[in-house]
Amino acid sequence: MPLDPTAGASLMRASLLLATCLIAALLAPSAGHAAAADQGEQIFKKALGYTVQIKSSVSIPFAGDSKGSSLGAGFVVDAARGWILTNAHVVSRSPSRVEVAFHERDFQDATKVWVDPYMDIAIVKVPEPAITASIEIPRLECKDIPPVGHPVGAFGHPWRLQFTGTRGIISGVTSRYRTELLQTDAPINQGNSGGPLISLEDGRIVGINTAGIRGAQNTNFAVAMKYACRIVDLLRAGADPSPPDLGLVFFRDIDNRKELRVARSYPRPGKLSFLAGDTIQEVIGEPGRIENETQLMHALRGRLEGSRIRVLRDGAPVELNGTKAALPRVMDRRGVYASGVLFGPVTLRDAPEIGVRGLMVHHVEAGSIGEAQEVVRTDVLEAVDGTPVLELEDLHARLGEAAKDRRRIELTLKRLVGGEYAFTYAQRRLFVRDLRLVGEAMHN
Repeated sequence: MPLDPTAGASLMRASLLLATCLIAALLAPSAGHAAAADQGEQIFKKALGYTVQIKSSVSIPFAGDSKGSSLGAGFVVDAARGWILTNAHVVSRSPSRVEVAFHERDFQDATKVWVDPYMDIAIVKVPEPAITASIEIPRLECKDIPPVGHPVGAFGHPWRLQFTGTRGIISGVTSRYRTELLQTDAPINQGNSGGPLISLEDGRIVGINTAGIRGAQNTNFAVAMKYACRIVDLLRAGADPSPPDLGLVFFRDIDNRKELRVARSYPRPGKLSFLAGDTIQEVIGEPGRIENETQLMHALRGRLEGSRIRVLRDGAPVELNGTKAALPRVMDRRGVYASGVLFGPVTLRDAPEIGVRGLMVHHVEAGSIGEAQEVVRTDVLEAVDGTPVLELEDLHARLGEAAKDRRRIELTLKRLVGGEYAFTYAQRRLFVRDLRLVGEAMHN
């Protein structure tokens, strides 16, 4: 039967109409997509109000820090108190000058309220008038860790591009890098540190932007908000948020078995005692099984005087009960600076294992007398003029006498090198110049 030309033309017109509708549908944003985009815009707009810029300047750094100035981010967590949450590395664990600026406002001095000795968390305070009533304080996700795939936005100042937002998802949770961290593919670059990682579903802050792997694509990290919330809540209540100093070194969880096993135990007199080989199971009264050191530290914050810990010892459950010492407070750090060299307490957690105690070199100033005499950062001070010196007060007194008499001192130094010998030893002579005590309280 021959085809009807009229019917063929009608069919072609119908096909063209259908194709046009399909293309329009593909190109036009769906109502759901448009709503999600609008929600994201509103979330970032609110972040513009509660996020700040933070400048930090360090002149004499303790071990783990660097000399110089840097720019990071932070966000308001308590307007009445003027508290801003950020990373410890943004404000520095060394004496530093800290300045804060809100959007389209000038920088002003801020003071440190808390710098955590374990997590990369710090709180700084600005005068209350600096926080206006128009700022909407963000909601914090203090209970749960967001699941993989949860949409998030990172807000901060990457590469000094102030008040910039980026998008991504939660990629996972890892404790591979010393502490437990959220992993995200939301871009986090230099200047983002300390800023909020925000849920793009409900606007809650789920983490503190912290770091990225240099050269890796979309592999970035944030401190989970639940760990910071515990610190903020304890400080508000006037309680000590210090994590415990258990005197432990743990096996690395190379195979990701999610178990926390004691490798070395250096028990503190009269404190809770573990044994090498103990596998920590739970802190009784706290929900969940302990899988890593961060979870243990979190569960014991605010519970240094009384808490019970269940461990697996030789295959049998054992309950440990006792007090725990606190890790030394970062803002109580003290040092002695002379001739371009900063001496401070040994900070190695496994110092007893390698027979190290007393004082060590934290910093050597470029171009200083100390550098000229080849004093090296991490050198351990064994003696001054042949006499052992273990305390900062003793060192300061001895150096003061040498400076007064205008004579050289002889430092006996111990240096970890490896190879045929674990240590090498050196004696260096130097004139004492620019002697001073260094500490956060003195700096402020």
